[in-house]
Order: sequence, then C-alpha cells, then structure tokens
Amino acid sequence: MEASSKHTLTTPSSINRIGTVAYYALISRLVIWVIAAVSHVLIQDYDSALELTLPIDTTGQQLFKSIFGVFLRWDAFYFVHIAEKGYVFEQAHAFFPLVPALTRLVANTALAPLSFIMDYKQQLVLAGVIVANASFVAATVQLYVLSKELFGRERFAYLSAMLYALTPSGIFMSAIYTESTFSLLSFTGMLFAARKQYLLAAITWSVSCTARSNGILYAGFIIYDLVVRMDLSKPISHKIFVLVKACLLCAITWIGFFAVQFYGYSLYCTETSNIDARPWCNANIPLIYTFVQDFYWNVGFLRYYEVKQIPNFLMAAPMIVLSASGIFFYVMFDTHRAFSLGRSSTPELSNKDTPPFMSLATFPYIVLWAALLLSNITTMHIQIITRAFSCLPPVYWFAAHQFEGGEALGSGWTKTVTTFFVMYGLIGIVLFANFFPPA
Repeated sequence: MEASSKHTLTTPSSINRIGTVAYYALISRLVIWVIAAVSHVLIQDYDSALELTLPIDTTGQQLFKSIFGVFLRWDAFYFVHIAEKGYVFEQAHAFFPLVPALTRLVANTALAPLSFIMDYKQQLVLAGVIVANASFVAATVQLYVLSKELFGRERFAYLSAMLYALTPSGIFMSAIYTESTFSLLSFTGMLFAARKQYLLAAITWSVSCTARSNGILYAGFIIYDLVVRMDLSKPISHKIFVLVKACLLCAITWIGFFAVQFYGYSLYCTETSNIDARPWCNANIPLIYTFVQDFYWNVGFLRYYEVKQIPNFLMAAPMIVLSASGIFFYVMFDTHRAFSLGRSSTPELSNKDTPPFMSLATFPYIVLWAALLLSNITTMHIQIITRAFSCLPPVYWFAAHQFEGGEALGSGWTKTVTTFFVMYGLIGIVLFANFFPPA
C-alpha cells in the first residue's frame, strides 16, 4: 500500500482541493435541484400524495411546493411524518430515527424564526432538504480525504470524489432520505479506522446504525484489522487483549442498532405499551426491524424473484454488473491475496506499483461490497441497489480506476461507466421528481 498522506492533509494545497471538492459537490446538488424542478413543471405527477401533504392554500405555499416538493417523494413521506409525530405506525420502524431527529432539530432551531411565514410541515421539509444536501457535500469531502489517506494519490482521490458528486443515485442524495447522512457517517468512520482510531470509528458507525441497519456490517473493518491481520508471532496475552478489544469495539458499533430495536420493543412489548403485544415480541430475538421488513415490505430470501419484478431487475442491472465486475477483477488481480484474506500477496505482485483500487488497502471494502451485493440480489428490493451502494467507496474507486487508465473492464468501458453515472442519474431525477417508480 502506498504511504499514507495523513501528514499532508492540512497543507494549503490540500485545503484548497477540499474546497474545490465541496464546491463541485454543492454545484451538483443545485443542478439536480433545477432539473427536478423543471421536470416537475413539465410532467404531471404519477401520484398526488404531495397535494395531500403540503399546504397549498396561498401563492407562497404553492411556490414552496414547486421548489421543495420535488424532494418529498416515496420514503421521504415517512421520514417527515416521523419527524413531525414520531413512530405512530408499526411499519414506520423500517425507517430509522437519525434523519427524522436531525430534521426536527434543524426545523426547531435554525428554521424556528421562519414559523411566522411557514407551516411547521414546510419547516420540516426544508430542514430535511438541508440535512440531506449538507450531508452530501460533507460526505464528498470525506470520501476525498479517505481516498487520499488510504492510497496517497491526490489525483485518484479527487477523481473518486468527483465521481461521487456524479453518483447515479444523485436525486436520492438530495431528497429527504438517509443515503447522504449515512454515507457521511460511513466515510467518517472508515477514515478513523484507516488512521487506526478504532474507538472513534466504532462510535461513528454506531451513530450510523441509527440511520441505516447495514451500519452493523462496519464492525467487519475492526475484525479484519485487529483479528484477521493479527500478528501471530505475538504472545498469547497480546492475542487475548486484541480479541477482547475487538469484541468491545464491535459491541460499541452495534449499540446504535440495538438501541433503535429496544425503543421499538418498549413501544409494543412492555407492560407500559397499552396495546396487545405484537407477534414478534415473543421471538427469541425480538427485533421490530426484521419483522416490519418481512411483514409489511415483503423482504426475504428470493421473494423478489417474480416475473412482475423483471423491470426492477433491469433497472438494477447496471449497478449489479459494475459491482460484480469490480469484485471479480480485484480478486483476479491477486487470487492469493483473496484466498489468504489479505494476509499475504502473490510474491511477484508484492513489489509492483499497484494501482490504488487493486491495492491491499481496498481488500476489506471489497469484502463489504461483495457481502452487500449478495444480500441485495437475493433478499432486498432490487431496485434500491443503486442508492444503497452510494455509501460504498469501492464503487467510485473502481470507476476512478477506469478513468485513470486501469481499464479493468477493457477499453471503451470508461465511456460506458460515465454514461451510466450521468444517464442513470438524469433519468432517476425525472422519475423521482414526478413520483414515478422505482424509488
């Protein structure tokens, strides 16, 4: 792995580059906003739910709906409802509380002075948009810093960040969804882990678990660094110490997820619930999240494999192909490394100037990418894979690898990757802004 760049991240040139990254990330949000607003004006909504949610009695309210309503679609309704009234319905527990909490916080503080001209729900919508877009800009910067930390390649880090700014799930990163906030926390925790600051990483990932459930998988980075790559020549006392440390750090990482589950349990399964206990309360491990995903959203192994879901599989195909290709070419670059779980490399490759994407530093990210790919294509609603993978750095590292001339996919694929990022993103904006599936 190339030398770490942690000692150069605060130089004037690095600060200027960070400012440039943040600038283009912000510009990308404004472009998406304009495209969404214009397409909303030109195309009639597929669903009229927005008309029943935001007030439109005055010209100002109608203008607000036209400008900000494009970001209040599909799952965003749940997040705004939770921010306004809390968890009223059991099925809402599929949506984790961090984004609603941040939305409510911003609405009740920074936007409180606007209460004399805005309905409270409008304040919440505006707050949610601010949280999502500010998180995206910060996440883009963190991906740049993380990439530079891991690989020490300025151009590669910058290119990765720019590709993230063009992410094909761009509209979801601006809408009142969890993707931007979760990505910010994911990248920040990964940066801490890259710097061996495991406690800070575990705390950050624990907070991420209150945004999305798959934050629990980040404990794998701790297990990989401390356990899989443990120095076996050390005495047994050292090994025991490291194992205990890894277990404690994993437990910290998972606290956020189980805190959310405990809250759900307290609402439906305790003596103070004032309702009949729900069937999941008596499970061996009573997790409201898994029950809600199963019962209300039909999430389960191979359940999505139906003829009527073929269009959704076609929509997901570009990200599936990109992901499978990236994982395949990484493994084939050094099969010895893959089968030894990153503990060693093929001798003739160990001294070569390895491209950043193909380096050992990428290995745990590839494992995470593969685990999520397998999970998404077998169990999840397949149409969410593009936005679900927005928090995965190797997606953008593999794309950047193509642009740098690595061409793992062969010549001509750089243009294909660019087309996928831009065209899928544009189509997604138009569909989302006008309430068309997929979401």
